[in-house]
Amino acid sequence: MLGVYAAVVVRQLSGRGPDPWVPFLVGALATVALGVVALPGAAAALATSLPVLVFLFALFLFACELERAGAIDRAARWLVALPKDPRNLPFVLFVGFGLASAVVVNDALVLLGVPLLLAVARRLRVDPKPILLTLAFSVTVGSVLTPLGNPQNLLVSLSSGIHAPVFMFLRYLALPTAVNLVVGGLYLRWVYRAPFAGLGAHYAAVRAEAPTLFPKGPWGPRLRAHPALWLFPGTLTVLVTLDVTSALTGGPPVPVYLIALVGAVLLLLLSPARVAAVRGVDWTILVLFAGLFVVVAGATVGGVTGALDHLLPIPTPGHGVGGLGAIALSSLGGPQVFSNVPWVALQIPVLQGLGYGPGTPVAWLTLAGVATLGGNLTLLGAASNLIVVERAEREGIEISLVEFSRVGIPLALVTTAILLAFLAFGL
Repeated sequence: MLGVYAAVVVRQLSGRGPDPWVPFLVGALATVALGVVALPGAAAALATSLPVLVFLFALFLFACELERAGAIDRAARWLVALPKDPRNLPFVLFVGFGLASAVVVNDALVLLGVPLLLAVARRLRVDPKPILLTLAFSVTVGSVLTPLGNPQNLLVSLSSGIHAPVFMFLRYLALPTAVNLVVGGLYLRWVYRAPFAGLGAHYAAVRAEAPTLFPKGPWGPRLRAHPALWLFPGTLTVLVTLDVTSALTGGPPVPVYLIALVGAVLLLLLSPARVAAVRGVDWTILVLFAGLFVVVAGATVGGVTGALDHLLPIPTPGHGVGGLGAIALSSLGGPQVFSNVPWVALQIPVLQGLGYGPGTPVAWLTLAGVATLGGNLTLLGAASNLIVVERAEREGIEISLVEFSRVGIPLALVTTAILLAFLAFGL
């Protein structure tokens, strides 16, 4: 564990070292080679994590096809031109990308969003860092809303046993996420007011060139050439409808990852560019998560999760607000060392061992929500942050830990407080 996370931290502090997926893959192989987990145990860990990997693959595939269809580029350029006053651009970007991250997993969204926003920054002739940081902060806050928003939410929804997880996430997290998007957008508008205040003619030119959200012309050929344009919203509609219906009627739980997989399979069957779509998936992120699950299995067998339970004790169910506070405190600090997905993966067996299960949804949502929002404290707190930094580095733009945390710490603390206030009252 120390070796894997030291490699990730050193890379972020020094800018040198292997890509983040490499330490996790090497760590997984070492976990098996050193006998911490036998090969059947590693296979069992991967089998348990298969729903997460399948779900991520499906969302990455949809994201790549939507990008190929020009939908994400069009939506981004439309969003950039939405405010009349350029000083409102950080607010609009924060809310817009935040809402998008609730349905497009945040890691995939930043992969596509970074080059789009870099092009916008060049066109506006402004420093790209405020725009890129706005993207990183927004997908963290917005992705709290649904199990589709980020991998840690998906882990919680699949491992906690919560019935109708999409409904439960919306039930408890819709209001605090809406408030956090507005508060966070206003905060970033204030923080980044100077770079956008004097854009003048440059911004007017960008607005004049902006497309409408929906293109004109015949839609039949467009939908046949790019089936993701109707398959993605169709898959989301089916997924949410079945999940909410299951919650309201008490019917059997809906396997959200299987619905996403069916949509992805249909996309591959109907798309004329299916080979390009598969190649466009960022397989290194899936390798990272596969390695992560094996490393976490080794950490569980090797006593790391037990040690964490002693260091950051969490009460058993029934302690009310005090229990939520303990979960929140550990989930705010833990991701700064382990990143939020690994931290949640480590905490799930701890909470299960304490007796948390399907009947304690607020505790699970506290774990998922606070671990996600804690990603805005430091660059190391979320995988999506690392993706933004890595993609920016490829363009010669360096984002430091200090630059990130100076803005991110107040944002993380305020949004976490708002989330906990709503959860404490069961709203």
